Amino acid sequence: MARPRKTDRFKTITENAASSGNGGRKKGKLSNAEARREYQRRYYQMHKEKAKEYQRQYNLTHKKKARGGVGVPSFECPREVVRTTFNSFDIMHAPVEKTLEMLEKIIKGERFFTM
Repeated sequence: MARPRKTDRFKTITENAASSGNGGRKKGKLSNAEARREYQRRYYQMHKEKAKEYQRQYNLTHKKKARGGVGVPSFECPREVVRTTFNSFDIMHAPVEKTLEMLEKIIKGERFFTM
């Protein structure tokens, strides 16, 4: 059986799409972009409370930068680094003295250890 010419194939595809009335899309199917947007929307809805709690905790542990008024020259005010955890990389690549201090803080409960 001979293959139909490319132009014939495209005509049948566009004719079928035009006759179906929904833009050539199958019922219930989403395009990749639409599916991604829908997934992100659902994910955001499901994890909204967790994100708000994380933001609240972040704001409690991180100080805001000092801001000047209009026309006031800005001055350097670096943020204070607030870390609550040590990971295995920190411990393995630190000098011996510092490693001992880290382990003492973990044992006392001042800092947490994460893998």
